[in-house]
This record gives sequence, C-alpha cells and structure tokens, in this order.
Amino acid sequence: MRVLLTGGSGQLGKTIFDLKPKEIEILKPNKIDLNLFSKDSCFKAILKYKPEWIINCAAYTNVDKAEHEKELAFKINSLAPKYFASAIKEYSGNFLHISTDYIFDGLKGSPYNPNDPKSPINVYGYSKAKGEDFITELLSDSNKVNIIRTSWLMSPYGKNFALTIIKKLNEYKELKIISDQVGSPTTTYILAKACWQTIILKSQGIDIPQIMHCTNSGVASWYDIASSLEEIGRELNLIKRKVNILPIKSEEYPTLAKRPYYSVLDCSDSFKRLSIKPINWRSAIFKLMKQLQNERLT
Repeated sequence: MRVLLTGGSGQLGKTIFDLKPKEIEILKPNKIDLNLFSKDSCFKAILKYKPEWIINCAAYTNVDKAEHEKELAFKINSLAPKYFASAIKEYSGNFLHISTDYIFDGLKGSPYNPNDPKSPINVYGYSKAKGEDFITELLSDSNKVNIIRTSWLMSPYGKNFALTIIKKLNEYKELKIISDQVGSPTTTYILAKACWQTIILKSQGIDIPQIMHCTNSGVASWYDIASSLEEIGRELNLIKRKVNILPIKSEEYPTLAKRPYYSVLDCSDSFKRLSIKPINWRSAIFKLMKQLQNERLT
C-alpha cells in the first residue's frame, strides 16, 4: 500500500514514519514536489504518486502568530486540505486528516464528542475548522475521508511543550505555568497508532467513523504537566535539581490568541472502534522521557 505523508518532518510525521507497518510504502515529497499553497501542485502530486491514502499532518500550528498571519494559516490549514480532498474526489484514494481540540470554545464543561458543533475562538481554531468543513463537504458521501482530532501534542521531536519545559527546568530555579486551561496531553505515539489503525481496519472493509478523537486518557492543566515533567525528569536524571513550579491564571500570562479553558476530547468510542487501549497521559509522558534519557545515553 502506498501512503503519501504530508508534514513528514514534523513531530507527528516522524512518529508515523517510525511506526509504519512493513507492508506500507511511505512517500514524503519535498516542498518542490508538493507545494501546499498550490492547488495545481496538490493535484499533480496525486496524479504522480497515485497514493491509496494521504495522511495530512502538515499544519500551521503557531496559535499566537496565526492571529497576525491569518492568510498563511488559512492557506495551510484550510485550503491545502481542500485541494487534496478535491483531487481525491476527482481521481482516487483516501484521506486521513489531523485536526485539533481548538475547533471548540471550551465552554461545554464536559468532554467534547466528535459530533459536537464546532465553535473556535481563535484564528488557528477557525482555520482548522474550515479545513474540516471543506473536506467533509467534498468527501463525506464517498467514505473516503477520516478526520482525527487531537490535543496538546508532545514527542521527543521538534518543538513542543514537553521539550520546552524540560529545557527551562534545567535553566531556571522557578517557573510560572498556567493552571486554569485544562485538556488532555497527547504523545505522538498513540496518535500515530490511531492513524495506522484507521488505515489498516478501513482497508479490511471495517466501518470506521468519519470523525474521531485521539488523546491520552486523563485530564490535566499545563501546570499539572509541567509538575509531572519536573518530577519524572529528576527521577530519570534529566533534570539535575528541584525546580519550584508556581500555578498562575491565564490573565497573568496574556497571549495574542484566546485559548479554550476546557478542551478535553471524548475518545471512548473512537478507541473502541479502532481497538486501541487508552494510555494515561502521565504514563505516556514517562515513556517519552525514557526515550529522551536513552538518546542521551547513546
């Protein structure tokens, strides 16, 4: 099976590649062969590679910068998925698209289900929501599209909250971390696994929901995650000393973009349909940090 992977150099793309089944051929075109800003380039890539699946990990993810770079965020998060969906509709293949908890406003007060209405409160969330809309409008009747929403993604690769905090924990004696934004941390391992399960099961003719949620289990604030990173980091000798971590409110750390205060995703049905066992976020972060420890030892 041939899979075209966009965003292959990002943290999720790298993990998807690491976990790929043996029978899968992954194509990772460079920016010359695939220009996400060009509808013509996206169509030509489908014609050239003839993939049975596209996994779209490419995204504009800088939530604050998106407030000033609206056009760029819209091109990558909304129009590029639309181009791919249009190409698949005209030619062939299946589309697996990665989306986000930030399509919700955080006011529900309980975990969001896949069929809950979208209500983004920042440009990034709006651009991802529109991407979903374009895809489903084009492909929802064809059974060729699956969307997996995730949240608070972390890995040993690239730039993410976990790696940023670990670095700061080794530089400062005290950190102030927001405690009133609540969600579900997710390591790329479980999300990549959900991607491959979607493709494998659907290729076997098993009915898979069009929209699914995938995060690690449990609920945490950014403060909770930072505290766990500090504790586990000292246990694994990744952090040399105890660091004082202070909880603060969102208004004490103003940002350009509003964030939802509660963006927990309900993954129960999605995991059941994908035959995936939930992994608690703290256990997942421990595994992530063990990987970092092993890399430092080698």
